[in-house]
Order: sequence, then structure tokens, then C-alpha cells
Amino acid sequence: MARRAKNKLGFIEGTLMRPTTKDDEEFFECHTWNMANSMLCYWLLNVIDPKLRMMIAYCDKARSMWDDLWKRCEMANTPKMHQLKENIANCKQGDMEIGELYSKLVNLCNEMSNLIKAPVRTCAGCKCGAAGKLVVMCEADKAHQFLMGLNDDAYSTIRSQILTMDHLPSLDRIFNITQQEENHKRIVTDRENHGDATMAFVVKC
Repeated sequence: MARRAKNKLGFIEGTLMRPTTKDDEEFFECHTWNMANSMLCYWLLNVIDPKLRMMIAYCDKARSMWDDLWKRCEMANTPKMHQLKENIANCKQGDMEIGELYSKLVNLCNEMSNLIKAPVRTCAGCKCGAAGKLVVMCEADKAHQFLMGLNDDAYSTIRSQILTMDHLPSLDRIFNITQQEENHKRIVTDRENHGDATMAFVVKC
């Protein structure tokens, strides 16, 4: 029973060897492992760049394919990270709507997160809460960047109100607040334009 559990864990993690075939039950596990391995190999070969396929075409195990791709492609992409940081710093609203600014910033931040190697905790029983504090700091940075990207002429007041709160809201909450302000401004502008158009019609008549 214990060995069968280890084999199943190895199938999930891809770190243990293929199950043996000493009895019928283990033969079934071996057959299942072969089917899953073939499926994963097929998937890997079809999702990677065609130019990279020859590097792993002769691997017969999905784990071997993954390890080979990882060793070849896992590297620091400093120029890309620098460009992303510059794009995030220059993420300004301009002619965009609030929703467009939010989506652009979130996409850039997510792309940056995929490039940054997060530190792994190695100490046992750590209770300092440093990881949680780091997450809070990163989210606060995104919120500040979003606020800095807003147009000054239209959102300086609401930005000041947000910054004077006791606790800085989350980026999602700030997005909701500023989007409501945007909708309010749009309604006011439509009313003013409608009023001007009505006045012009009356004067003309």
C-alpha cells in the first residue's frame, strides 16, 4: 500500500520512476502512467515553439522533456525586466479610460511577476510573517502606480482623497472608486452638452 501511494505521488509530481509490473494491480498503474506520460509528451511538443521541438523530440518521458527545457530556458532576462519596469513607470492614462489603464497596468505587473523569481522559505516554522508583508508591499506599489497614472486634471481630487485615507485601499477598490468618478463625470458632461444643445436650439428658434 505504501509503495503504491509513492508511485501515485511520483505520477503526479513526475519525480519518481515508472511503476513496476510485478502483479496485475501494478500493471494497471504502469498502464495508467504510460497513458498520462504520452499525453503530457504530446502536449509539451505541441505547445512549445516549433524551433525548440528538436531539443526534446527524442525524450520518452515528460519529466525529461520538462527538465531539459528548464535547463535550457531558465535564465535571467534582465533586458526584458528593465523594459517592463520602464513600461510600468510610464503607464499613464492619457486618452484611455479607467478600465483600459487598469487592464494595461495589471497585465504589465503580471508579466513582471512571471519573470521575477520569488524567494523560497527555507527556515522551518517561520512565524515572522515576512512573506505576507512582502505581498502587501507589492500590492501597495501597484496601487500607487495606478494612482500616479491617472490624469491630473480630472482625478487629482479623488486621488488626494484616496491617499488621505487611514489605510490605502487595494488596487481593485481604487479601481472601483475611480471608475465611479469617471462615470459621474461622464454623466455630468452629457447633461451639460444636452443643456447647451437645448439652449442653442431655443436661441435659434
